[in-house]
Amino acid sequence: MIMSKGAMTLAEGSQKDKFKTDATLVLNGSQAREYVLRTAYDQLSVWKAKYAVSVSPFYPRLRTSIKEAALIDNEIWVFGVDGTNSSHIIDAVKVATQFYQVNPRDILSNIYIKNMNAEGQHEGNMPLLVRLNMGLYENTTKAIADACRHFGIHSGIKIHVYSSNINPKIPKPELHQALKSGGAKAVETDSRKIRHKVGSNNGEDSVPLVSNLHVAILEF
Repeated sequence: MIMSKGAMTLAEGSQKDKFKTDATLVLNGSQAREYVLRTAYDQLSVWKAKYAVSVSPFYPRLRTSIKEAALIDNEIWVFGVDGTNSSHIIDAVKVATQFYQVNPRDILSNIYIKNMNAEGQHEGNMPLLVRLNMGLYENTTKAIADACRHFGIHSGIKIHVYSSNINPKIPKPELHQALKSGGAKAVETDSRKIRHKVGSNNGEDSVPLVSNLHVAILEF
């Protein structure tokens, strides 16, 4: 099977290279990407104010619910994308396929998520936060599956999740259970410890983290 040279990320934050989700790592290896669709939960105006950047908007030439996109460092970013909403994923992929002139499979074969966390302040009740995050990953996996079905894609779909095995907000067993509840056929964990940085809301400060890469396989 020829490996896809494209990928998609969900819940991106800062556009700075040291904070962006690495879309090149695969299970115990790496794969070069010719194009990446990056999606952010925030609307463009909120995102620009949060990270204090100026970007040029990209206006899709098609009818979608997604109205805000931008070209940043030769990558297409789409804003206002809720990863638990399959329609948002579908529309974001349509924007990317139009821009990159590729097929939906080239984008959806490899999806990356880094330390996704439920909205709100729940750290004082960690069992609740774990349950909320399990629901978030389960619903995101279901939305990805629905988006793939929309485009007639039924196999060769990998969801790559950066999360520490001992992440108190969703430990490895609970993460794997959530991905499988969402429809993943199997979930494997990379043998490497991956060091990366997570940016603050202003995009300037950073927190070094050590994560593990979990790869969920979707087939239906």
